[in-house]
Amino acid sequence: MSGDERNGGLAGVKEPRPAQVGAALGQVVVVGAGGLVPLPMALPLWLMVPSYRGALLLGLAVLLLAALFGLGTATRQGSALTERVGLRVGWTLLVATGGFALFGYCLVRLPDLVPGLHGYMFYLLPALGLALVTAVLTRPRVVRLPAIALIVLLISGTSLATVEQRADELAQRLDHAGTEADLVFVTALPGYSKAEPPAVTPTTKFALTYSPVNGSGGRIIVWANRGGLPDCLPEPPGGYPTGYGCSREAPERSYQEIPPDLHEYVAVRGDRVVHVRATRDVDRATLRAAVDHARQATPDELEQLLPTLPLHLRR
Repeated sequence: MSGDERNGGLAGVKEPRPAQVGAALGQVVVVGAGGLVPLPMALPLWLMVPSYRGALLLGLAVLLLAALFGLGTATRQGSALTERVGLRVGWTLLVATGGFALFGYCLVRLPDLVPGLHGYMFYLLPALGLALVTAVLTRPRVVRLPAIALIVLLISGTSLATVEQRADELAQRLDHAGTEADLVFVTALPGYSKAEPPAVTPTTKFALTYSPVNGSGGRIIVWANRGGLPDCLPEPPGGYPTGYGCSREAPERSYQEIPPDLHEYVAVRGDRVVHVRATRDVDRATLRAAVDHARQATPDELEQLLPTLPLHLRR
């Protein structure tokens, strides 16, 4: 009978020694506790010396790396990367970079998902990031694997929650603007600035306005609705009113003049009709180019173009 069998174990399988687990957990706790110090120390200095913030950040980074190196030295048995001085330098850089990258990620994502995340929780985030990265770099798997799982769960969970939250908020903003995602159309024209979020009123149809970059000339207004291409008005007895004219240029596009000083192109896009209207100081060729380049807004464009929700409608 082999020694492994006598001891009730299987050959080739090594259980983590209690001493290793204790040293690894001790390293995680010590480094995490050290992560509670940077923000309370940095924020007052950041506010007091605005002219030297670059130098302050550099100094704090050096102090942080030195402190992490010292903590790694004091708990050198917790990881194979902290047992020797040369490896400990790399461990210090990995913990600092990974820990504060995780802190930055949480700082961007969590406040929107957890509105009550403020105050002392803000100061706990660096400690959480440094502790988890430290645990990933420890020796025993019983410490390392749960830390990896927590990081994956944190990143994937917040990413999915953020996507759902953005979709929900976008739906609210569309409803507030009185439109639908596939009815928001944008265009692109040289010499005209990008559209800006329109004002929302109960009686105003959602439309985007493009203004000349140089400030001279008329604005172009773009909107869409559902339905078919409207027919040109039949010529009344005595002829069209002054300034009115209508022509079907193609099965999916028509042009009309609207008294007293407007004209527009109307084009079919599936079950939607896109209108591009301007005053007469915008020439017909420019207006036609605008309708030819009209397309449905992307989700990213919708987030930029839709009016923000009033505070009382946010949930």
